Amino acid sequence: MKILLCSVPDGALKEKPIPLIPRGKSGDGMYSWSGKDNEQPTFPIGLMRIYSAMEKNGYNGDIYDINNLRHPDNELIKNLKKIKPDVVGLSGPLSHCYPNMKRIIRMLRNIYPDIWIIVGGHITGSAHVVLKKNDVDVCVIGDGEISFVRLLDYIKSNYDRKKINYEKLNEIKGLGFLDEKKCFKLTGYGDQIIGSKMEYPSYESWERGLQEFGGSDKLIHEVFEDAADMRNIFGLNLEAQHFTPYLLEVHEKVKNKKVGRIQTSKGCVAKCTFCQRAMKGYRVFGPNHMEDRIIELKAKYNVGVLLVDDENFGSDRKQGYEVARLMKKHNIYWSSQGARAASISREDLKFYKDHNLIGIRYGIESGSQTILDIMEKKTSTQQVYDQIECCKRLGIATTSEAFMLGMPGESRKTALETAEYNARLRYLLGNNWNPHYPAWATSIPGTPLYEYSQQAGFIGNSIEEEEDYLYRTADTMEDRGILNYLNKTEFDLKEVHYWIYLYRYAGKKEFVNEIIRNNKSIKNILSQIYHQCVKESFIVYYHDLTRKVHKDLKLQQNIKNLFHVTAKFITALSVPFLPKFILFPILKFMSDVSFYNLKKRYKNKNGTQRYNFFVDRLSEKNISNNYKITEKKIANSAKKIDRSLRKIVAFNSSQLNSHLTEEEKYLQMLVRQQ
Repeated sequence: MKILLCSVPDGALKEKPIPLIPRGKSGDGMYSWSGKDNEQPTFPIGLMRIYSAMEKNGYNGDIYDINNLRHPDNELIKNLKKIKPDVVGLSGPLSHCYPNMKRIIRMLRNIYPDIWIIVGGHITGSAHVVLKKNDVDVCVIGDGEISFVRLLDYIKSNYDRKKINYEKLNEIKGLGFLDEKKCFKLTGYGDQIIGSKMEYPSYESWERGLQEFGGSDKLIHEVFEDAADMRNIFGLNLEAQHFTPYLLEVHEKVKNKKVGRIQTSKGCVAKCTFCQRAMKGYRVFGPNHMEDRIIELKAKYNVGVLLVDDENFGSDRKQGYEVARLMKKHNIYWSSQGARAASISREDLKFYKDHNLIGIRYGIESGSQTILDIMEKKTSTQQVYDQIECCKRLGIATTSEAFMLGMPGESRKTALETAEYNARLRYLLGNNWNPHYPAWATSIPGTPLYEYSQQAGFIGNSIEEEEDYLYRTADTMEDRGILNYLNKTEFDLKEVHYWIYLYRYAGKKEFVNEIIRNNKSIKNILSQIYHQCVKESFIVYYHDLTRKVHKDLKLQQNIKNLFHVTAKFITALSVPFLPKFILFPILKFMSDVSFYNLKKRYKNKNGTQRYNFFVDRLSEKNISNNYKITEKKIANSAKKIDRSLRKIVAFNSSQLNSHLTEEEKYLQMLVRQQ
């Protein structure tokens, strides 16, 4: 039995997809402008784990890394035709993969009408949509190493996909499929490999696939980032705080090396209400497999820096220390890409720094404790502040730019709290006053946030409406991402749009206040305001001019762009001098003008809306106030747990669903993957 495992690209469909490897080429073979899509190659770790599991159980096949290779349709079809598989497994690590998933499924079914098509990954949070709107046989939900192999065992003895033995299929945990009545069925969540037995998959199967479908197994070296670019050794945008003598010394040591990635744990100790939990619990890898993997990465791929891709590094303190010792032993510098402020102590940070830790990223999300409670983060703003302060003192690279806006319950007050909190963190770290744009809370299938969005009427419950939402959410993130934001607050779009301006300029105002609070000398105050604020605004103004005013544009557009960037520049320069009661109305006016232009450009007056932001909510005809989170409801919540979106969703559900059909029970189980 021949098996083909494929990674699936995320994002909207593109006529000429731009490959992530080899770097710098467009879909038509011409070299593209560097950084056009701001996408980096990815490691298909999930696929390699599945491949390793099936290989150990006597199955063989190939890996086609469609996500990184991004072949145009004609080349994709040619590659699919030469393999002639019996089973194709498609990995969709994000809900954003849906448009490309649908495209590839259609191709496969046209070429091979009788093959089994299996879908796995986080996209199965919408397994019912995948199955009912595509010619797919089965979805593997949650960890797939055990469930997929058991499914292969079934297929081996029941090859005809048109004659399903539902009784046998139902015995395999972790599957979603349509039963004989075409109703969605979920067999629960699959068994998981215990942490100590989780292994690091070899890259050999991936390399063979790159040779077969990409023309060279050497393409794997393009997936590793160059340590010569200092950003890559942290996995962070460079800021003033990173240019310390110690970090510059480390960069000098590793600049001729490569940056790799490794996981030391799977899962999370928390249950944030916006985060999809396709796997249960939190498991750490045993050190016996980890050391061999570190040695291989260093020797075979010239890796000198590892980004630890855990969601929750250090939550198992004993294992975190074992990882740090291995990094030190093999002279590998490392950076944690995901950690919880509540899980790591100052003593831990010092130990990790002494064992080659150079950077750490915390999941901050909000500067408002109210929103953190709704998210069920189980951390406080003070805990995060203390961790950031400790990183600064120890010389560990970190970032304050890990915020999102737009959760249910978000308001002008909470957005302002987040803006001012980020400003205090930026000042603490020694950065300038220019915050990055925040992320926007996305309702991802399989989360309380998605279930809430359906309960309140922001997302429809029909298959067609859910599929439309998946298409919109996957579309290009233009205008700093707000176009893809689905408004889940009690406020109108114009108000939500204003929060961007509030976040950036109120943040600047608070940054100046921090300078004043922390300096007794007028000279120092003026010096810091000049170097960290005014001078930086001139730099941003220059870059804005070079990007938006140039000879390739028409005169009218250049004049418009010049006016826009100059207005931003003047507003920024006025921030230190204007009181809030004058500054904020000016910001509101600028925001309203910008919103008008955004709406004029992107809102469709008739037909299907392309972006979530402009899905019609103006009449509020589909929104249920009974289930919507409001400032009044939050104020009346007696306990912190009462503000948790999970608890609110459970209460709403008890009011909505008194008699569920069997399929509705399975759908509820699917949407509550946590």
